[in-house]
Amino acid sequence: MKIAKVAGARQREDRLSTLSDATLGRILSSLPSKEAARAAVLSTRWRDTFTCVDAVWLEEPESPIVEEHEDNCGSDYGRPDDPDPKLPFTTAVTAALLARHGVHASPAPPLRALRVVFDKYRPEDAPAVDHWVFYALKQADRAPAGLELDLSLRREPLCNRPYCPGSHMHDMTQYSVPTRLFSCAALRTLSISIGPCSLSPPAAVSLPSLEVLLLARVSDHERHVQSLVDGCPRLADLTLETCATVTTLSLLGNHHLCRLALRCCHNLAKVFVAADGNLHSLEYRGDVPDTSLLDLQGTGRSSFTSCSIDISGKEVSSEELTKLGEFLQLVSSTKHLHLQSVRLGYDIQLDAPATLPVFTSLLHLKLTGRLLHGDATDAVSRILGHAPSLEVLSLLFETGPDDDELHARDRWEEECKVGEIVDAHQLRYNEHDVLATMPPVSIPCLRRHVREINLVHYHGGSVQRTLARFLLCNALVLDKLYCGFAPGPLWIQTKLRDEIQGWAMNSPKNCVFD
Repeated sequence: MKIAKVAGARQREDRLSTLSDATLGRILSSLPSKEAARAAVLSTRWRDTFTCVDAVWLEEPESPIVEEHEDNCGSDYGRPDDPDPKLPFTTAVTAALLARHGVHASPAPPLRALRVVFDKYRPEDAPAVDHWVFYALKQADRAPAGLELDLSLRREPLCNRPYCPGSHMHDMTQYSVPTRLFSCAALRTLSISIGPCSLSPPAAVSLPSLEVLLLARVSDHERHVQSLVDGCPRLADLTLETCATVTTLSLLGNHHLCRLALRCCHNLAKVFVAADGNLHSLEYRGDVPDTSLLDLQGTGRSSFTSCSIDISGKEVSSEELTKLGEFLQLVSSTKHLHLQSVRLGYDIQLDAPATLPVFTSLLHLKLTGRLLHGDATDAVSRILGHAPSLEVLSLLFETGPDDDELHARDRWEEECKVGEIVDAHQLRYNEHDVLATMPPVSIPCLRRHVREINLVHYHGGSVQRTLARFLLCNALVLDKLYCGFAPGPLWIQTKLRDEIQGWAMNSPKNCVFD
């Protein structure tokens, strides 16, 4: 009987509740604020712990799917006939900020981070957003580790080019960022993703602690963007997205810059960078870039260790292939390379192999795109032949419909019910397919160095199977294999799994099928 009582006491022991309020608040700060508030009502001990959180993170919920028999009118949140509809999102954010100042609790800690994702933002919501920003800036004066501010209002697709996924951006009144933001000495991270947005920074920008800056869809003149960048002497991470007014940018004064991301800035023609600086990570998305895009100045050589290039457009012409090869010369020292294009590998291959640089230090290569042609194996082979030290190869298969099938698929989705679209899948298997045979090819990295191959969104098409068989049959030192299947029946996944395992020449010890 005594033993049973001791065992019951151990089961009732709650070690989390023995932690201090500050520790519990930090744990809740790592959760989205909605989940943190739910956790705070688990017990009386946790009742006031939300007042100890130092990060507020709220994302507007998506509108529910309304069935045909339901009325389309009503609240944006919950069912239209819900007797207790949720509060407007602006009220929810304001309430979360005020909840940090409980009546019966000790003073709230300084706010460390404010992240708000508000997709249904309207111009009349600007005063509420300004209130959140002013609150965060006032709190930042006491924050010992600085402030992280992330505003995503009316998120739209990055690009207005017709070939970019979901690229139609709607016109709307701009949101103007409060001027006080540009003189916050404690601001450490600033992410402004608003469609569209006006910065209107003052003549003198002073952000001495800012290390991470993301600007998306700003409509200011490029001199304002340049003034903002110049006012951040400790800037280490810079991202520009769809900044159409920026044509030239100088980063020569930013000696701490480690990462640069340029996404869909189609008018940007020149970026001045110190070749002997700390910049080692580059991300680019857009048309095939000119070699002159990056003007590396200084006596040292560029030392990029990570590079991602996304050619988001139509199929690349032969002239553009030459430009791409010349641009890749600038990042030939990279250890991690991600190439994304319409057709995986095929439209990145060059007719003149000498134009493609030899990536002597490349360890991880990731290729993203669609396989539409049977010669994809030859294209991937050409690229692998220029990476003699490659150890990890990742293929991310995109499964968008062909151009001829696009309109038919759109009409089908419009006519189908929601359940039919969810049940649809792209996974397939045909045991009678005759896979193309490849002559023996000696690729040094496959035979000697490639120890890991990742196949992501594998759906079992004949071109994918041909490429997978070629790689696995030639990877002689393979140690790890991952294959993530597209949604589909279990029996098809099992067939494809067994087939892949049979192709692996080295029988890797670590095989994961998802």
